[in-house]
Amino acid sequence: MTVLFIALFLILQCSFTASIYHPLDPLSPTEINKVRLIVQKSHLATLPNLTFHYVDIEEPEKADVLKWLSSSSSNPKRRIPAPPRLAHLVVRGGGDTHELVVDLGTDIIISDHIYTGNGYPPFTFNELLNASKLPLTYPKFKKSISTRGLNLSEVSCLPFTIGWYGEHITRRALKVVCFYRGGSVNVFTRPIEGITMFVDVDLMKITMYTDRFIAPLPKAEGTDFHTPKGKSNSDSCNKTKGGFSIEGHKVKWANWVFHVGFNARAGVVISTASVFDARKKKYRSVLYRGHVSETFVPYMDPTNEWYFRTFMDVDGFMAWADGEVQKVPRAICIFERYSGDVAMRHTEINVPGKLVRYGQQEKSLVVRMVATVGNYDYVLDWEFKQSGTIKVGGGLDRCLGGEGHVHTPNNAQIMEEVHGTLVSENTRRR
Repeated sequence: MTVLFIALFLILQCSFTASIYHPLDPLSPTEINKVRLIVQKSHLATLPNLTFHYVDIEEPEKADVLKWLSSSSSNPKRRIPAPPRLAHLVVRGGGDTHELVVDLGTDIIISDHIYTGNGYPPFTFNELLNASKLPLTYPKFKKSISTRGLNLSEVSCLPFTIGWYGEHITRRALKVVCFYRGGSVNVFTRPIEGITMFVDVDLMKITMYTDRFIAPLPKAEGTDFHTPKGKSNSDSCNKTKGGFSIEGHKVKWANWVFHVGFNARAGVVISTASVFDARKKKYRSVLYRGHVSETFVPYMDPTNEWYFRTFMDVDGFMAWADGEVQKVPRAICIFERYSGDVAMRHTEINVPGKLVRYGQQEKSLVVRMVATVGNYDYVLDWEFKQSGTIKVGGGLDRCLGGEGHVHTPNNAQIMEEVHGTLVSENTRRR
């Protein structure tokens, strides 16, 4: 299962061992498989087209977690029982969306709520993949490609969520747009403009098709990107042992101790972060739970082919549409960073007969996830500083995305209203 609204790939650097228990640990592969079997043996098994759209832990109450942590730290031998281990699921079958809570201790579905509010569950990877293939066998699209003099085998299509603009939506739907490779691996720089398709996901068929105009394709030259042969940019973090330790999902570094989890919606989740107070000789709570809620990338183009395009969410072990475990290897990278800044420096000359100098370089610990969403790559960092502060940062890189247009640098006297910067012949930057 994937919980993203578009195809999402994670660039992941290292992994955890799950030997030490914590109430906020993400579901293990064994637990995900157990959840799948519980659902498949329940009353839901008779529903047609039963699919798993979201599987995660049902988080225990904060007070119960803190009480458990307090008992385990004060006297591990008298640790109170951990809160019940529950799973939260969103499944779809027979046209209905079910929100479930499963007790992993008793193997029972303790809650089954049919959702009737606004919106629909996230699309599964299979739904996105199948929707992207529909245009290649659709007669009207094949005719449009032929009219443009293009080769159908060089076409790649991508599904986008349709957004909500005030209309009454009664169907799970996607809009599909297509790109022309034609010698470049950077499909985003060569969109086939003018064509938009509306896909009913439950029916898995194109229900609306428009071909409004033909625009020149941006050139393929200069758009390719790849690592030169014989060289590799891939490099795992922590080739040498850093100054931190990982036990299960608990990380200890300098004066910090915190829990790192992985959520299929939010990505990295930091929990129960505490910093050691040297004066009071005990840990002080800084953060109970934190994650980046979403990323939102609008293209700010009101034209029919672009207005709906947005990239949302940053998506370890997850589950496929059939509930099977899907491993996302090396999902999180943890490393020490030397920024070059000064944590503390002083020169003292007022001590008779002595010249005292002291300096300390600032060092921090970074928990990183990189998500590739469309033509964008998002770097999401949680940075822990020895001063007791946490800095959350985001970085952005991308390959060039383009919009085909009639204008060139030689006729750049553009009179009509356009959106995007002309960067080369027939190409506006996106």
